[in-house]
Amino acid sequence: MKNKWILHLDIDSFFASVEILQNPSLRGKPVVVGGMPYERGVASTASYEARKYGVHSGMPLKKAYELCPNCIFLRGSYHLYKEFSEKFFSLLSRYTPDIEEASLDEAYLDLTHCNLLYPSIPSQAKKIKEEVEKELKIGISASLASNKLLAKLGTSKAKPGGFIYIEPGKEVEFLGELTIDKLPGIGLKTQMIFTMMGVDRIKDLWEISKETLKSLFGISGYEIFFQSRGIDERIVEREFIPKSMSRETTFLEDLWDREMILAHFAYLSDRLASSLREESLSSFTVEIKVRLSDFTTYTRRQSLISPTQDMYKIYEIAKKLYLKNFYSSPFPLRLVGVRASDLVREINLHLFEENFLKRENLMKSLDTVRRRFGFGSVITAIESRLEEIYEFEQRRGFTLKTASLTK
Repeated sequence: MKNKWILHLDIDSFFASVEILQNPSLRGKPVVVGGMPYERGVASTASYEARKYGVHSGMPLKKAYELCPNCIFLRGSYHLYKEFSEKFFSLLSRYTPDIEEASLDEAYLDLTHCNLLYPSIPSQAKKIKEEVEKELKIGISASLASNKLLAKLGTSKAKPGGFIYIEPGKEVEFLGELTIDKLPGIGLKTQMIFTMMGVDRIKDLWEISKETLKSLFGISGYEIFFQSRGIDERIVEREFIPKSMSRETTFLEDLWDREMILAHFAYLSDRLASSLREESLSSFTVEIKVRLSDFTTYTRRQSLISPTQDMYKIYEIAKKLYLKNFYSSPFPLRLVGVRASDLVREINLHLFEENFLKRENLMKSLDTVRRRFGFGSVITAIESRLEEIYEFEQRRGFTLKTASLTK
């Protein structure tokens, strides 16, 4: 059977690396991107200098400051990162058309069909990493393996800036010494169960039968069984369609004002719909997320008969879900979010809806203006009190999650 060659590349500390490239005086210093330390957001990424202090992505900004008071905190610029990402993938397209965009800074390349172009695939894989690094002027970690799972695990071990080739026949040797938390999908609860069972490394999982894992974790047990043995049949998907896209914001202070909460839902719906249109995606499911002041988090969703990228429709669903489930909440809100899931490439099934074409043309015009003058340059009719929100979010910058794609 012909060997598969899957190359995985991941830009190191992407947001921080781009910021350092723009401002070389930051080089060698602990940098956190995501907001200011007095704000209630989380770190989007941290430079490796900051990570030495225990700072990591997803950590509350206040905690990051406690761990590293001398960190340089930046709000960041999503549009800058988006442009940089486009350059990254444009460079990769020189080597093969079989590219999967796993995220803004992460790619899988299938080099299986490139034997005639490249006499030595391992040598070429390392060369790709080095040439792209040279052009981008930032560090990249990479790994070559026989499938996506192994390549991803190899890249994690190669960080920062290294390259690992997992040779055919050496997969078990590579996997055996890795800790179980390295496997995708094993969270803290699963890890705690394994710890109580005396399971620490992936090789320890080889002693547990598929049936036992199934009884403990349901269908996920099967995934753990196969992943622990390095088995992954997924292909490199040239067209990346994320499973979901979301926008959410954490308030500087817990919020009681229901009118302002609805205005935030309108704002997030607008941003979400704009991103869906930008990616030519439509959604079959709209979901809201609400976090109360006591940190209890709830989600509510509604499925649609036909997919949408219409901000008015997304907002009306978000509004209905909020009013039905949380309007009478005894606690103020700490966070709200809107998510679009079950995504498909753009489908217009509303051609006979009243005013649909007018609204569609209006949204396209809005997108054009906002690309030129900024998102807050135009306010739509449904966004009451939005001047306050734009001012509020501008102060907080990247603390608002302007880019959240999951696959």
